[in-house]
Amino acid sequence: MATSYWFMFFLLSVLSLFASSTCNSIPYVGSNQLKFWKENVVNEMPQALVSKLSPMNMIDSKYYTSLVSKKSFSFNAQSCLLADIFCTSETNAQTSKIPEQAKVYASKLPNQAKVYPSKIPDQAKVYASKLPNQAKVYPSKIPDQAKVYASKLPNQAKVYPTNLPDQAKVYASKTYATSHSNSHHLGEVSFFRVSIFKPGNTIHLDNLVNPFPHRSFLPSQIASKISINSNHLQHLFPQTFTSPFTKDTTKTTILNCNAPTLKGEVKTCAKSLEEMIEFSKTTLKQNHLISLTTDSIQGSRQKLKIEKFHKINSQKSVSCHEIFLPFATYFCHLLSSTNIYAVELVDLNTNVHVNTAMVVCHMDTSSWPADHPVFKKLNFSPGKGEVCHWMSQTDLVWVGGDAHA
Repeated sequence: MATSYWFMFFLLSVLSLFASSTCNSIPYVGSNQLKFWKENVVNEMPQALVSKLSPMNMIDSKYYTSLVSKKSFSFNAQSCLLADIFCTSETNAQTSKIPEQAKVYASKLPNQAKVYPSKIPDQAKVYASKLPNQAKVYPSKIPDQAKVYASKLPNQAKVYPTNLPDQAKVYASKTYATSHSNSHHLGEVSFFRVSIFKPGNTIHLDNLVNPFPHRSFLPSQIASKISINSNHLQHLFPQTFTSPFTKDTTKTTILNCNAPTLKGEVKTCAKSLEEMIEFSKTTLKQNHLISLTTDSIQGSRQKLKIEKFHKINSQKSVSCHEIFLPFATYFCHLLSSTNIYAVELVDLNTNVHVNTAMVVCHMDTSSWPADHPVFKKLNFSPGKGEVCHWMSQTDLVWVGGDAHA
């Protein structure tokens, strides 16, 4: 009897272990994306991109790949949450400051209430492990929304659809801005001359925080079936086109992605991580790449001092800037006569290291539109000077694997 008992116990244990290992053995798209990176990129993936790896498993990816080409399919709340992309119609939160809190949400709401580093006046100060038992702090009902906000978060609490849990993980105070040389917003991006690069010079660092709500990369098989045009995007992501703000921002992206190239420019709008890497390899004619990024967001919007700087030794480079679509997308381009610099920045008073920021300098502006506002700001005409700008934390510069970075 004892032998039979232990045999049954052993059998159940093995079956349990098998079931667990089977469940955990379903490969995730993000693992393949990371593997693809390691096969093609010499250095480690920056943390800002790690957070964008797709959470979808391969079964779901295959299922939605089969659906995305069908006329009857469009992304709904469930599929958007599953893919961890941004499908809400409201982005008013982007234009109002979110005071030191709610900048990062965990993947599930029950473990999410630990994100507030400072006091939240008149709001939910503590969330319980389960949302249904916690919402006793609300003065009024928030229809069809995740009921996480108490009284006021300025213009912010309108951004969530019915289900919050796997969505909108990052909010910044910075407004949306496209990153193409024709469409930088001067209110958000500093343009300057290369002559500022002198040890001891004081500079004002841009806001390096990602200007967009969090979105993961789509699996490449899904992304490759999406066209960057209004009709297709509106069909797949109807929520994005129900708000004037998201509609206009998406149309700006479409305009920039389909705009004519500048003289000497090679460009693409990469809809997946794999597409971004393949474009950079092909454009640079390299089998392996090095990615260069600004170290962190430290020092954003502050006056800092240049300790030292050095030019990246690479004849060609591809710059990739994040742009807005419901899923992570990058505008990537190679411009002739572009120099890349790594700039060491320190505190004005203490000389303590704050950040190492990447700077892109376009040395030949002769093909830029004469009415580009940067020329008025820097007081020269096209072709008469270079234009430099900081790279944010989610921007990347790609150089060949043999470059001396």
